Amino acid sequence: MTTPPGGGRDPQALLQDLETMLNAVTDQAIVKLGPHGEVVRWSRGAEATTGYGESEAVGRSVSVLHTEEDRTAALMEQELESARRNGRREFQGWRVRKGGERFLAHITLTPVRAEDGAVTGFVKVFGDVTESARAESLFHGLLESAPDAMVIVGQDARIVLVNRQAEALFGFERAELVGREIEVLVPPRFRDRHVGHRSGFLADPRLRPMGAGLELSGMRRDGTEFPVEISLSPLETVDGTLVAAAIRDVTERRETEQRLLRQRDEILELSTPVIQVWDKVLALPIIGTLDTLRATRLTEGLLEKIARTQAEVAILDISGVPTIDTQVAQHLLKTVQAAALMGTVSIMSGVRPETAQSMVHLGIDMGRLRSRNTLQEALQLALAVLAERAGTAATAARPLMSGDSR
Repeated sequence: MTTPPGGGRDPQALLQDLETMLNAVTDQAIVKLGPHGEVVRWSRGAEATTGYGESEAVGRSVSVLHTEEDRTAALMEQELESARRNGRREFQGWRVRKGGERFLAHITLTPVRAEDGAVTGFVKVFGDVTESARAESLFHGLLESAPDAMVIVGQDARIVLVNRQAEALFGFERAELVGREIEVLVPPRFRDRHVGHRSGFLADPRLRPMGAGLELSGMRRDGTEFPVEISLSPLETVDGTLVAAAIRDVTERRETEQRLLRQRDEILELSTPVIQVWDKVLALPIIGTLDTLRATRLTEGLLEKIARTQAEVAILDISGVPTIDTQVAQHLLKTVQAAALMGTVSIMSGVRPETAQSMVHLGIDMGRLRSRNTLQEALQLALAVLAERAGTAATAARPLMSGDSR
């Protein structure tokens, strides 16, 4: 003998037990409707949400919760017919409480069928989502009004949401981006590295710039690349932690920075010109403060000129340097040493009495560097050095020549 479902209990009692359990586990409004939309059962959640008690609702058309405009348009009948034909429906719509207050409802409408398939009624479940919809609308409004391209990414690295600035920046329609991996916006050669960056962020989600110290690039729909700056921030949602990426095109700023660097280099070159004053003699007039950057450029420029001209003597004129301190002296000494490695003798000119006194006071040792008061005297010494080198070379060549004659 087979025991009937519910152990032989009355179906009505089983239904009441089921309603009691539903009331205990959910605040959602649960309504049982007849085949034409009349209310058959009314849950506590429905009473709390709408303000109508069970005795006020049962037997009435559920269209009492619709707006006047929707009743005129026979919206309830359309909803029931759609569920009757297509099965379970889920949608949002405006509803009206007992006091006339409107609220946005998230609604699930499911047809109830008899054994022969005929629809005998409906189960309608709905909840007030006005506040969440308002918050979502505000969020979307803020997202759309953001000055930067915004891309929201899920834990699976797939794009959840983008704003119109992202569409304009990357050239994609948002429908083309949503659901795709974020690497679609990254140049192919950087994609493997980018996977590591995003994995690292998800392991420690906090507000920070992406790839600090690195030059990042984005890629448009047409394949063109452009430099970007990216700020990442975690976004906690009911679906888990999302990643909000604010992306800014820095092409113009990078071009400006490069232009300023070129201008600075040009100014440095103009301020430290290497002049060929005689065959195999170079002069380097130094004017102004000599810092590390300028000293590096000075040394590089001098060595390049020595290599091109095969210069044997370089005159460093410091008459335009306002003060000589230990740092300046060290820069000059390194320049002299670098020139010596290329076989070039250095002479310092423009050493004023106060400069010499200051160097002695500071204990600055310029080694065996030759010096003269004026550029003219330094040039005379340079010519003497050339003559001395030429004589030494001629003397060294004579024995070789005599040996060859034998």
